[in-house]
Amino acid sequence: MEDKTALSKEEVLEELKKLDGWKLEFKCISKRFYIEDWGKITAFLKYLVNVIEETNHHPDIIFHTATKTITVSTTTHSEGGITKADIELARRLNEFEQNMI
Repeated sequence: MEDKTALSKEEVLEELKKLDGWKLEFKCISKRFYIEDWGKITAFLKYLVNVIEETNHHPDIIFHTATKTITVSTTTHSEGGITKADIELARRLNEFEQNMI
């Protein structure tokens, strides 16, 4: 289950130092994943769906087939900002990305 402990802006910025490619955008953290291989894109999307189901945390996702990019933005609407659940989602996606390369 997701940890909805709210984080201050300073805490978010500190966590982002450990999360390659993620950036703070308003009340969200976002990252654009570029994945050249269609098989790896499919694997990433399946993994993303599994993480969403496991954590019960639902990011916004934009998939651009022309550029082979998947942008993930996450925030915790019920808390009005970024929580530990958002950081955990970002961490898990980065781990998968690293293992995929």
